Amino acid sequence: MTTEPNFLAIGVCIAVISLTLWVTFAVSRRSRSAEGFFAAGRSITGWQNGFAIAGEFISAGSFLGTTGLIFYKGVDGAVILCTSVVSFLPVLFLLAEKMRNVGKFTLADVLVFRTGARRVRIVVASSTIVTGVFVLLAQLVAAGVLLQSVSGIPFGLSVVVAGTLMGVYVFVGGMLATTWVQVIKSTILATLAIVVALGILAKFGFSLPGMLAGATSNASAGEKILSPGLIFGETSALNLVSYSLAFALGTAGMAHILIRFFTVPEAGTARRSIGWTVALCSMFYLIVIVMGFGAAALLGPDGAQRVGAGGNLAAPTLVTELGGGTRTLGGSVALALVAAVAFASIVAVVAGVVISAAGTFARDVWPSLTRSTDRDDDARDARIARYATVGFSVFAIALTMLIGDSTNITYFMGMAFMVAGSAHLPSLLLCLNWRRFNSTGAVWGISVGLVSTVVSLMFTEALWLGSGPAPLTLQLPVVITMPLGTAAAIIGSLWAERRDGRSTDRDEKFAEMLVRAETGIGSELAEARH
Repeated sequence: MTTEPNFLAIGVCIAVISLTLWVTFAVSRRSRSAEGFFAAGRSITGWQNGFAIAGEFISAGSFLGTTGLIFYKGVDGAVILCTSVVSFLPVLFLLAEKMRNVGKFTLADVLVFRTGARRVRIVVASSTIVTGVFVLLAQLVAAGVLLQSVSGIPFGLSVVVAGTLMGVYVFVGGMLATTWVQVIKSTILATLAIVVALGILAKFGFSLPGMLAGATSNASAGEKILSPGLIFGETSALNLVSYSLAFALGTAGMAHILIRFFTVPEAGTARRSIGWTVALCSMFYLIVIVMGFGAAALLGPDGAQRVGAGGNLAAPTLVTELGGGTRTLGGSVALALVAAVAFASIVAVVAGVVISAAGTFARDVWPSLTRSTDRDDDARDARIARYATVGFSVFAIALTMLIGDSTNITYFMGMAFMVAGSAHLPSLLLCLNWRRFNSTGAVWGISVGLVSTVVSLMFTEALWLGSGPAPLTLQLPVVITMPLGTAAAIIGSLWAERRDGRSTDRDEKFAEMLVRAETGIGSELAEARH
């Protein structure tokens, strides 16, 4: 795709970003307290939270990355979208209301409520930050590629612009600003996606078979684009299952998703917000499938050269084609709208991840590093989190420029979901439902889940640096790492119980947590206490 500056696209991007910055500064006064900074003052309604959570998913990973993946790999790429919709069911039935009732600001607050151990905060913080790094890489790569394509400025400078904006959102406006930016972005992006889908279908007389026939004729993979196997292999059912489980279960362990349940006033609102999320995401993901196959059908035999090796420019190239071409007014307008909304989407998502990581650092890491015994200094936590935001922004920018722009960003997102599903989810579920779970089980489970994930990924094709083929054929080996994390949490809990004996206090704490998680009784008092 051309890198000549598209001044119309640049102007629209500036207009959309200006709107979101205005919102950020407008709500900044309500984000000065810790509750305002970390949890938006617990003032978010069901539909607002639903749109904000959907905004975390309707991001560069799906809009840009998965469109490109379907463009190259066909039906295998669509599997990710289907499992992403299913992924909200574990969140709805197992976590949403309980997280709201038990937690306060971070993921570690839930686990520490049961265990009371400082070391649990450290291991949760480590895994949360690693998960956030993978998500940040995915989004900032997309931001760099997108801004480079419409402005002509280098990839590195594009990443710096996006990273700076995400830091401003969090530093100034906290969770409230991030939430409203997500709501605005989700509304605009969903509307734009509907228009694009209708434009694609209109090219084929609103005939899905006609569009798919065009895809098989023009796609680089030919007829194989409609057959499974281009990603997972023709015979590797285990690879497909493992890849799907990473997305289907990983959502329930993503810190930047789960902390959004702390922003609503009560547990019922947390449950209703998931309904809004599922409705919006389901509609959008169906449209992304149409966009992926539509791009394969409409961009012609030279489409691969125009969308890049990673496929991350498939969506912008497609809408330019629908508008009339790269040097037409209609094409420029179409690209400007998509680029602006996609860029705002990327910055909003990374802001959500950064506030999760910064909050984790402020509440779970900093007090341990300084050996502070005061866990109730919320003003300090908000101040430290703001400074941590700057640090994470700089680190993410530098790492993204080191990675470059050649990898499909969906793979990075898969890695993040894998860490979340292997390290966070088993311990969260055991914490909320198993009486014998303890701090040793939490440390063992999260540590083994995190380490096994990082190590196993180094032996997959995406990250293998050795000579010859990668030793591990599974792309996201969550079928290995999730059982390891679960087993470690169970074994660690039983070993500690055998060593120390059963604790009456621990049993009482579980009973207190169970009542609070199911009914919400005591949550207000606990908020003041923790």
